[in-house]
Amino acid sequence: MKNDLTCAVTRDLLPSYVEGLTAPETNQAVEAHLSTCSECAALREALASPTEEDPQAAREVDYLKKVRRRNRRRVWLAVACTTLVLAAVILTKIFIIGGPGQANDVGVRLVEIVDGDTLSVNVDCLYAVNAFYGWEQDETEDGVVSFTAREARASFIHPNDLVDLRVPLEGLKEVWVCGRLVWQNGTTILESTLWIYDARTPYVGDATAVGNLVHEIGLWLSSMELPYNYTISLQTTSEPYGLTIHFDSVTAHVLGVERDIDKRMYAIAPSLLALIGNLGQVQWTYAAPDGTAVTRSVTLEEVDQALPDWIEAYNLDAGADWTAPESVKDYAASPAALQQLLDLTCLGFYVVTEEDGTTIFTPQF
Repeated sequence: MKNDLTCAVTRDLLPSYVEGLTAPETNQAVEAHLSTCSECAALREALASPTEEDPQAAREVDYLKKVRRRNRRRVWLAVACTTLVLAAVILTKIFIIGGPGQANDVGVRLVEIVDGDTLSVNVDCLYAVNAFYGWEQDETEDGVVSFTAREARASFIHPNDLVDLRVPLEGLKEVWVCGRLVWQNGTTILESTLWIYDARTPYVGDATAVGNLVHEIGLWLSSMELPYNYTISLQTTSEPYGLTIHFDSVTAHVLGVERDIDKRMYAIAPSLLALIGNLGQVQWTYAAPDGTAVTRSVTLEEVDQALPDWIEAYNLDAGADWTAPESVKDYAASPAALQQLLDLTCLGFYVVTEEDGTTIFTPQF
């Protein structure tokens, strides 16, 4: 490499060169100059191993040390400024700008009709560390209203306060908040209902989809998954197509466990029949306290026959005026329809008795 550095330029570079802060190409140029200039080479040695024998050299070394300290201060100042700028950008992004509000973070606290003609939806951020701000409303011509917001870290700038979103009821069909459906055709939609609705499947032969649906319904019913280990098997060779849940870890010495399993299964069977398109029968098996293998079942026909009395019981209890559909499968038509089925299940579906070998489903009042 051609050496075209002057002594003045070389001496300016020496502090950084000695500290190892210069680039390889610069190092080559400096070293090439030092190989031909004894004075600069002496200064380089003095800078690396200072001595006080030569006053002139000592003064030059002292000057170069000042340059080196000044360069260090500049480097550290640049690093500090860059760090502060990056920190300010990150904090601004987190606490001020944020990002689009997420559907999974929407906490619906209250949905009610006020003044007879307005729907009030009270929401906040489900997670206290975040907050929504900058609400905007978009109304379409088909009666669907969508609210959007930005979501940032909660602070005095954007506190996580409860927000009252209001919409006129006239012509209203659906209300969405940050991409989450919260109200449809007069029914408030719970988040767990949306998870279950999204897990529905048209075919009982899809073992993965059926297993996922059983899991989601179990979570909703118990705020935890079904409390026993189980496997599932599918009957798809002829109608009625069936689903069997085998509780394989239930031991015979657990007194009363069969009543708990039956209660849970009678509760979730209608939803399984509704949300698996071609399912006609739900069965379950377990070991009774005496070790006897027990198999119970609920069929689509039995549930459909019980629906009118079941809904009548709900109407009496809740002051509603619901009408029984032709089949429990009609509850898979929309999230609002499924929400009604789950509300019915929360009231209690039926008690099961045996009369002359016939299963009788009686609504619980």
